[in-house]
Amino acid sequence: MTQLQRFFARISCACTRTPAILALMLAVALAACVQPAPELASASLRTAELERRLAGPDGSVMVVAHRGCWRETSENSLDAIEACIAAGVDMVELDVRATRDGQLVLLHDATLDRTTDGSGPLDQMDWAEVSKLHLREGQGRGAPLTDRRVPTLEQTLATAKGRILINLDAKVDLTDQVLALIAEHGDMDQILFKAEAPLGEVLQYAPWVGEVNFQPILREPYLASDPQGYIASYDPIRPVSYEIDVKTRAFTPVVAPLIRERCARFWVNSLSGRIYDDEEALTDPGHVWGALVEQGVDAIQTDYPLLLRAYLDKVQPTTLRCPPGR
Repeated sequence: MTQLQRFFARISCACTRTPAILALMLAVALAACVQPAPELASASLRTAELERRLAGPDGSVMVVAHRGCWRETSENSLDAIEACIAAGVDMVELDVRATRDGQLVLLHDATLDRTTDGSGPLDQMDWAEVSKLHLREGQGRGAPLTDRRVPTLEQTLATAKGRILINLDAKVDLTDQVLALIAEHGDMDQILFKAEAPLGEVLQYAPWVGEVNFQPILREPYLASDPQGYIASYDPIRPVSYEIDVKTRAFTPVVAPLIRERCARFWVNSLSGRIYDDEEALTDPGHVWGALVEQGVDAIQTDYPLLLRAYLDKVQPTTLRCPPGR
């Protein structure tokens, strides 16, 4: 069985027939099979909701937490994921790297210095060493140490499964390992992959890409000469969303209709220093997040996910809704 076949294999649960020794025991057994426990039914509904949201525009704006909800916890930590889940954030963007002995972990930088009490390149340390390190508060940079540890990707997938969407940002070529772990511990329908490369290059290195949730990253200077052509070049694999790195506000409404007609989400990062700047949103959210929504953006990645969630809950914007399967 190939990696791709394993991704979409679903373990089906069937109730087995037992000898009818006692009528009461049989009735109880059948009831257990037919009527799932309330918590299982709730989890199933949540899973379906997450998969539906990621599959395409659903009339609401998706809140994406850059490296998790790290302001209240630690960047790229399990607690950062839990904080986002508790706050009703839709998706966490997480960074994946590998230790020297091949353990996949969450870490943005190539080195351990900024976010942990360790130092040096991650890929020159074994997991046994990294597992003993402590994460710093927030984004680190000399912040106090915590009891939190660097999480493995396996732990991350188990924590998020059925509870929150994940945008994986693999910092090195880890495709086979990442996909194998998702097949075993996660849910492929709740994972968003992304890449900044022409379709031909994407297909060369990830021929399975048309069968997963995929988002190309496109930058305004590259797109500006032919927005229609560049966006249309990905049509063969039907991306669920497009991340556009807009450099000028005037460019946002240029690409919005091109993405809308494909029934895909329009993703923009409102991180510090961007044309739509998180720091400005702290004092005037309408000028930043409100402007994005007005121009057709329905997925916003931010370092202030709780504030963005609160703003959207207050203004209740209506965005594109596409029929299922589009």
